[in-house]
Amino acid sequence: MEDIREVVRDKYGEIAKNRTSCCGPAASCCGSKGTDDISRDIGYSDEELSAVPDDANLGLGCGNPTAIAMLRAGEVVLDLGSGGGLDCFIAAKKVGDAGRVIGVDMTPDMVSLARKNAVKVNAGNVEFRLGEIENLPVADKTADVIISNCVINLSPDKKRVFEESYRALKPGGRMMISDIVLLRPLPEKIRESIEAYVGCVSGALLKEDYLNTITSAGFENVSVTGEQTFAISGSDDPYLKSLTEQFSLSPEQLKDVSSSIVSVSVNAEKMPNQKGETTGSKAYFDDVADQWDTMRKNFFSENVRETAFNTVNIQSGKLAADIGAGTGFVTEGLIRKGLKVIAVDQSREMLDEMRRKFGDHDNTDFRQGTAERLPVEDGSVDYAFANMYLHHVESPPEAIKEMTRILKPGGKLAITDMDEHNFEFLRLEHHDRWMGFKREDVEKWFREAGLRDVAVDCAEENCCAASDCGCEEASISIFVASGQK
Repeated sequence: MEDIREVVRDKYGEIAKNRTSCCGPAASCCGSKGTDDISRDIGYSDEELSAVPDDANLGLGCGNPTAIAMLRAGEVVLDLGSGGGLDCFIAAKKVGDAGRVIGVDMTPDMVSLARKNAVKVNAGNVEFRLGEIENLPVADKTADVIISNCVINLSPDKKRVFEESYRALKPGGRMMISDIVLLRPLPEKIRESIEAYVGCVSGALLKEDYLNTITSAGFENVSVTGEQTFAISGSDDPYLKSLTEQFSLSPEQLKDVSSSIVSVSVNAEKMPNQKGETTGSKAYFDDVADQWDTMRKNFFSENVRETAFNTVNIQSGKLAADIGAGTGFVTEGLIRKGLKVIAVDQSREMLDEMRRKFGDHDNTDFRQGTAERLPVEDGSVDYAFANMYLHHVESPPEAIKEMTRILKPGGKLAITDMDEHNFEFLRLEHHDRWMGFKREDVEKWFREAGLRDVAVDCAEENCCAASDCGCEEASISIFVASGQK
């Protein structure tokens, strides 16, 4: 294990000293593209690249974790394998002076380079520490967010990396990483090659094993938010030639190997209050997922869904997010009306039920996540819907801000939920966090999120439920709130 670390340390120390990339024009493994071109291909914007020193971008990544991390002002970010500091400097701008970014790298030359780059851009809220990601040089519960870009696959002890990441995160923190995984096992001769290990290939885990390792470390809501196959083509590609020559691969074998290597973006969370005080609603919905369609019909009718759709005047062909999607009540209606859908729910069992019902619809994307940390990109959807979900979230104002964040300019948000009530059995038996809402509060939260044309009206429907003992029945009016970004 230590031998592998030394080989990786030496290789990346050489890259730091020579300013070369495993994917750049010098000693290239990915053709003749420069580091900026490579970075654009994997999701970095020109604005991001122009704001960092040239030496910070060494072309070593396989994604843009800062793009999916949804960083907020004041947060503490920990970057595993920070290299020349590219992601740290981008993160530093997003968290601002009230936030802090810590980069960890095991290569002295990389840390030295990153520190010099920090001076160049006067990044006073960034620090770089020498250390191994299997033994992070940070205290327990330090970070709000952990990011990492094509580094964990290089570790010989990935289980330890994720355990350390879990330790370093605050309760309620999140991990957003880009990395290389495999769809199929590699041929033995490649799997045992140190050169292929350093090149981020032979050390990669099977995708399922990778995700299971994250879950085993204690993380919840583990989901893949993006995936890209690294198919290699072109007879003059230097990396193609090197693989062909080194491992005596036929063109067919090379094609099979390259198509089994994928870059993934992964989102995971360390749930708050780990001593069992929090995830009551999630556990409840996990338990009732296979019964939910029947239960929902007793609570309210399809008129609630249609009212929300009509309020924002949905149009076919647009992209909508269904937040707190459950088993797909809103998603089903959106599909019928010809929309593309991102369905988000904190319960994996609920999402599994949705996949069984709508998995054959190519325009439906299922993602696990919470309302306060939506696994959806900024400004990416035309509509966002949350049906009877707001009363389950930890912070309704923050959830509304998150839903607003993912809307495109001109996009519309519609929330249907219960008016304020005093039926305590709903809190005890259905794990409701909130006993409905005052409409003036909802209107205020919409406006504070930056929405205009805000309206909170009666949905002309009641939510009906009976207590387990049968001794109490609730009939609560439902409102529909809407606004435009």
